[in-house]
Amino acid sequence: MERYEIEAFLALADELHFGKTAQRLQVSTGRVSQTIQGIERRVGAPLFERTSRRVALTPVGKQFLDDLRPGHDLIQLAVERATAAGRGVTGVLEVGFVGAGASTFVLEAADRFTATHPGTDVRIRELPLFEGSAALRADLVEMVLMFHPVDGPDLGIGPVLRSLPRLLALPSGHPLAARDSVSLNDLADITLIGAPDSTPSVVADDRVPKRTPDGRLIRYGKTANTFQEAISLVGGGEGAFMVGDEGSCYRAHPRITYLPIDDAPPLEGRLIWRESRENARIRAFNEAAVTTSRSDCRGPQSAQMASACIAAAARHPKGQLRQRR
Repeated sequence: MERYEIEAFLALADELHFGKTAQRLQVSTGRVSQTIQGIERRVGAPLFERTSRRVALTPVGKQFLDDLRPGHDLIQLAVERATAAGRGVTGVLEVGFVGAGASTFVLEAADRFTATHPGTDVRIRELPLFEGSAALRADLVEMVLMFHPVDGPDLGIGPVLRSLPRLLALPSGHPLAARDSVSLNDLADITLIGAPDSTPSVVADDRVPKRTPDGRLIRYGKTANTFQEAISLVGGGEGAFMVGDEGSCYRAHPRITYLPIDDAPPLEGRLIWRESRENARIRAFNEAAVTTSRSDCRGPQSAQMASACIAAAARHPKGQLRQRR
């Protein structure tokens, strides 16, 4: 049966009046009569007794109503729940991030989100390095703030929230550490901290490339699963690692020098989510993050502020950073 047939039968069973049923369904009386006649032909028995004074259910009609109503109510409830989930904002939202520096922005966006939408809560979770999209697909979180390319057509992508100049974090005793800056071609002269084998190729090529722009091979040493592991390996002299400028602002380290990479594109941070899971809560948090980005000195238009941040790290008593002149 079509939905309009079910609705017509149930409405007439409630109203027991063709005119009132037609008004309720916003159709003509003739359309209601034709629909009921069509159902009766399919069933093979009258469902309603019709006289000039009254309309009543037949025994077959009453049995049909008793059998049909519970299933219809369950379908209606399912539709209402799905609509509430899709359009409602209240509830808990799981948001992930990679790297401790990103947590500050996510916390600020969460504060704005919960202040704007009472009845909401945000649970924030740090994820392993390069595994943001994997966490989404495993339903560990609903949204992730990522600073590397998105690796799948099934993912929804928000606008750029933060644009961070790339720095090369390398051991302070390395010969390159005496320079003011480096280029991507200089990566052939130092071992890089590698990414796990499970890292998507589009992500690995962006953050841990295999070759320099002039075609030379780049050497890899130990791999890191988290940002903290990568920085610890750099501090231990195991190799270098590319970071955003927050690496210097938040993680000044006496054994690490941060050099600007002259020809590297910035790291662009976006919120991503599974398109099949998108709902009003996800859209509202993305809007809160965009608003936070506009008022944040580390947002996508913050190149001058980023330079100031780098300069501040250079003055830190425990950190070293060679500024580009």
